[in-house]
Amino acid sequence: MNQSSRGISFYIVAHADDWQLFMQPNVYRDLIDTNRKVIFMVTTAGDAGNDETYWRAREEGSKSSIRLCLAPRSTLSEDSDSGNFNQHEVQYSVINNTTSYFLRLPDGNLDSKGFEKYHFESLPKLKDGQIAKITAVDQSTTYHGWEDFCTTIKAIIQYESAEVGDVTLNYLNPDQLANPDDHADHRATGQAIQQISSAGTFVQKLFVGYSVNNTENKLSGNHLFWKAGMFAAYEKAVFDLSGYSTLREGLDIYNRWCLSAAKFITVDPVKQQK
Repeated sequence: MNQSSRGISFYIVAHADDWQLFMQPNVYRDLIDTNRKVIFMVTTAGDAGNDETYWRAREEGSKSSIRLCLAPRSTLSEDSDSGNFNQHEVQYSVINNTTSYFLRLPDGNLDSKGFEKYHFESLPKLKDGQIAKITAVDQSTTYHGWEDFCTTIKAIIQYESAEVGDVTLNYLNPDQLANPDDHADHRATGQAIQQISSAGTFVQKLFVGYSVNNTENKLSGNHLFWKAGMFAAYEKAVFDLSGYSTLREGLDIYNRWCLSAAKFITVDPVKQQK
C-alpha cells in the first residue's frame, strides 16, 4: 500500500470490463484522485471458453482503460508480478496509484455452467457446492472450496487496506431484486465479498450490472467522454491482441451501457450505527 495515499477504493468484479461499463463515473473520479489508491480485483479470466490469447487480451484491455485516465496527468510507472495470498498465487499489475489483481478463475458463462475447455468449473458452482474445487485457467493455483476462495479475497483486501482508515468496497450487487438479469459470475463475486465478515466494517457501494441501461440517469459531457473512452481503450486492446471484437456481441446494448450512469446503493457502517 502506498503510504502517501489517504484512502483506498476497491473495485472487485468478475470480468475485466465490468468496472468500465457499470461503475462510472465513480471509478474515474477515484483514478484521478492523487490521494487515493485504486485496487482492481478481477475474479475470473472472462475466457468464455477461449484460450490464453483471449483472456490475456482482456487483462491488457483493463490496463489500457487505466492508462487512458492516468497518462494525461502523469508519467506512467508500471510493474507486474505475483503475490501469495492465503497460500494462492495471484498475478497483479501496478500502474501508478493502481494495482490490478487477476485471479483468472474460469468464466461461468451466463448460465453458471462454465465451459468444456475448463472442465465446466465456475464460481457459482463452487459457491453452491456443486464442485469441490476450482482451478485458475493458467493452472497457477486451485481453490479447495468456497471458503478458501472467500478467504483469499479477504487476504488481498486486508493486505492493501492495512492502516488505512478510508476504505470503500465497490462491487456488483448480488441481490437479484435490486440487480436483475445480471451475470452469474457477477452475483457470485458479490456474494463472496458479503461473506467476508470484515467487509461490514467498510463503506460498500453495490452497483447494478446488466440492467443499468434501464436507469433514467444518462451520462453527458466529461463523464460520457471518459466512460466511452475507457471502454474504447479496452475494446481496441482486446481486438489488437486477440482479433475479437466485444462489440459484436451487441452494438445496441453496449451503446446503452456506455450512455448510462452507474446506479448503486451505499452501505456505510458508521451511519448505520447512529
